Amino acid sequence: MPTTTNCLQTSAKKSHKPRARAPGLQSPGADIKGEAFLSLALKCHGLLGADILFGGKAQDDLYTTVSKRLQRSLLCAFKELAADRGANPKAKPAFQYQVSKQTDLLLLSLVATKTLLDEDSLQALIDRLIAALKKPMKISGQALMLEADPRIGYHLGHELAFDKAAFALARTSLHSPVQRYDLRHRRLRLARMKRETEIRDGLRRGEFVSYFQPKIDPRNNQVVGGEALVRWKHPEKGLLMPKDFLGIAEESSLICDISQTVARQTIALLVRLKRKAKEVPIAINLSEQDLKVPDLIEQASRQLEKYNLSPDLINLEVSERVALINEEELSDFMSAVQKAGFSLALDDFGTAYSGLLRLLQLPISEIKVDRLF
Repeated sequence: MPTTTNCLQTSAKKSHKPRARAPGLQSPGADIKGEAFLSLALKCHGLLGADILFGGKAQDDLYTTVSKRLQRSLLCAFKELAADRGANPKAKPAFQYQVSKQTDLLLLSLVATKTLLDEDSLQALIDRLIAALKKPMKISGQALMLEADPRIGYHLGHELAFDKAAFALARTSLHSPVQRYDLRHRRLRLARMKRETEIRDGLRRGEFVSYFQPKIDPRNNQVVGGEALVRWKHPEKGLLMPKDFLGIAEESSLICDISQTVARQTIALLVRLKRKAKEVPIAINLSEQDLKVPDLIEQASRQLEKYNLSPDLINLEVSERVALINEEELSDFMSAVQKAGFSLALDDFGTAYSGLLRLLQLPISEIKVDRLF
């Protein structure tokens, strides 16, 4: 089985002349007229590490086995499609294919007549390929299952385009293991990259500022605390609210940079209040990404010590959804919070079904009921 993609790259070049056969592809049937090209990038973690697990050339043997199985699946699928569409069941269906490997991916190039390879037949074809991968395979004489959730990105068009198939593969998830390349996804990715760049530049220029919302005791109208709420003073769009940027920031490391900015501005406010003998605790919201920063609490503690501020002046808030993440990560974070002397609040309570039992398991000093109630 080939282990390079030279022939695939050659076959992916545009041609201004109609051709009956894509170079580098094998053909089990007749020449093809009216071509449709399928580029498919497949990733299955179970294909990795075979040499380490079984020794020898187990990795190459496994790829060979997978390739043969995919080829048999293609032949069976196209025979059924041809028969369903009135073709002679004894005639070999006209399609050309090649399976190659590139790093941890399998690349499947497929050329068939448009009457066989179209939108209606594509899903059935992909389902058959996935089913073939989910069956046990012999590795070093043992029948073993590969990972049961292969991911597939594909592009169907007038030429081979593995870069587009790989782009679609990057969008797959456990709940959406198969993705087709769509020009809209390219536009969305470009828009997101542009917004991430704007956020990064805005952080560098100091455009993210904290607005402090006071907490007032209704019994005496005294300010007893506050909450830091981040805003973006965009140079062109004016004052932007969290809904305009936090979603994208939370999908990257930028949310941690925003949180650190808010923390610095909050500590600066606490310093000013201390000089006026008006110390009150301020709440800071933390994201799921923040909880994964190893020395987050240690950094905050050092800043408070620098200005001789008590840790009970900082109230860390996590949403109920964030509080339901990985138990081990949350436990480590809670331990660090308690050790440093910070108080912890649970925000948006009642929206993620954590219940009162969950409250007993967390060192929460305050809950904030969601405005929905």
